[in-house]
Amino acid sequence: MSSSGSPLVEGDGDGAVPGPVRPSGLLDVLRVASVVLDPEGRIVLWSPQAEELFGYGAEEALGQYAARIMVHEQYLDLVVKLFSDVMRTGRSWAGAFPIRRKDGSTRLVEFRNVRLTDDQGAVYALGLAVDQATVRRMEQDVALSTRIVAQSPIGLAVLDTDLRYVSVNPALERLNGVPVEEHLGRTVPEVLPQLDIGSVEATARQVLETGEPVVDQFMIGRTPADPDEDHAWSASLFRLENALGSVLGVALSV
Repeated sequence: MSSSGSPLVEGDGDGAVPGPVRPSGLLDVLRVASVVLDPEGRIVLWSPQAEELFGYGAEEALGQYAARIMVHEQYLDLVVKLFSDVMRTGRSWAGAFPIRRKDGSTRLVEFRNVRLTDDQGAVYALGLAVDQATVRRMEQDVALSTRIVAQSPIGLAVLDTDLRYVSVNPALERLNGVPVEEHLGRTVPEVLPQLDIGSVEATARQVLETGEPVVDQFMIGRTPADPDEDHAWSASLFRLENALGSVLGVALSV
């Protein structure tokens, strides 16, 4: 919502991008509700997440005009206009609107509405909706995590399932004496050939396979940060998983 209380509406984004290799679980965390509408705005498909978000079962929602049960009455005229624009132009819209749930409670929900066309040329609208409080919590968690990683005095990295760097924080960049961009896509031995890290790499594979974290794995050697002196490091590793339990890689702290 804008400071004036009006819904935030924006145009369509860029084109499609390649999908993930494995499910991220993000949609499960967000509990994204999906609804399909006919050209008049009546509900023809209603997902379980929509029932959870709006409080109406499928038998109550199907055949109803979506705007009347999905949006607070204050914004009914605006939503009907935006829906008409989507169906007429094919341009999607996104915005945040208050809804009134079946139980009478009010909740702020983010919507996205796009036009669909079937093989007979008939048009429908796909509505996606998610509780804005859930989105904001996730945004705050991401922002906090990003800030902590960036400012941490401890070296932090993420390795993918092939044990190649996908993320490195400034502290590890300084410890290794290697720019971040020269880490990415490479394994630890490729980045630090002078460091004896065979045991750590074996440990990382063990962590990937078992999910059991390892704390205080010691390494001794030299890095480009100080190539003339031996140093000792303590490394801890744990497996990273998404909300569905799919393994994403290994987190490394040094």
